[in-house]
Amino acid sequence: MKEHFEIRYSAIGGQGIITAGAILAEAIVHYENKYATQSPTYTSQVRGGPTKVDVIIDKNEIIYPYATAIDFYLSTGNNPFHLYLKDVKDDAIIVVDSNLVEDFDPKNWKVYRVPIIEATKREIGNIVVTSVVALAITVKLTGIISEESLKKAVLRMAPKGTESMNLDAIRLGYQLIEGK
Repeated sequence: MKEHFEIRYSAIGGQGIITAGAILAEAIVHYENKYATQSPTYTSQVRGGPTKVDVIIDKNEIIYPYATAIDFYLSTGNNPFHLYLKDVKDDAIIVVDSNLVEDFDPKNWKVYRVPIIEATKREIGNIVVTSVVALAITVKLTGIISEESLKKAVLRMAPKGTESMNLDAIRLGYQLIEGK
């Protein structure tokens, strides 16, 4: 891993993407012994409005807690994707929900189009774990944390009784990106 890595997730409010940032930061700080900040942004429209969360990871203490050079960007919404595209590096990894994000200029990015929400609904039966699927995709593509750290953080933050569904969501995220 690079010494400094910046991740952005964007979605429509209510899809749980802010939770993804919290879980990732939890995994980094508690299980990877690195520093992390997470900065959520959302509009006054609680559900249905564009949301994003930036997570900064560093081996050293983080002085400036806001993302300025995004290495990895995952979006499950067309409007949020375009709205929060600023600060994405030229060589970034981009993951978009193939059913929800319209065509765009891929520049020099490494782009993955994955039916994240549809697959979560079909395979898990509940889109509440979409954020966990997104995290598993992130881990598989970046290696930013270990798969074991992801599992521990998800289980630590999962509501009682949802552990099995969350583990299934991790497996689904890995499967969706396998071979791409």
